[in-house]
Amino acid sequence: MNPDIQLRHDVFAQLNWDPAVNACDVDVCVENGVVTLRGEVADEAQRQAAERAARRTEGLTTLQNRLIVRDSAGLHTLTQRTA
Repeated sequence: MNPDIQLRHDVFAQLNWDPAVNACDVDVCVENGVVTLRGEVADEAQRQAAERAARRTEGLTTLQNRLIVRDSAGLHTLTQRTA
C-alpha cells in the first residue's frame, strides 16, 4: 500500500477512536508524508482534540492543523500550526 494512503487511514483511525473528535468534520490529506487536517469544528477544544488524536498516529512526522473553528457569530477563525 502507498505510504501516504496508509498514513491517512491510520490518522482517520485515531480520529474515529477519540470521543472528543467528530471525525465527520475533519478531512485528512497526506502528501509526501505531510498530514494536513482541514474542515470546520465547533470549538477550539475540538480542534485541539483532533490535533492530539492525529499526533498519536505512528509514523506521523509533520502535521499541519488547518481546521477552522466556527465561532458563535457564525464566522470562521483559522489558526494554523505546523509541527
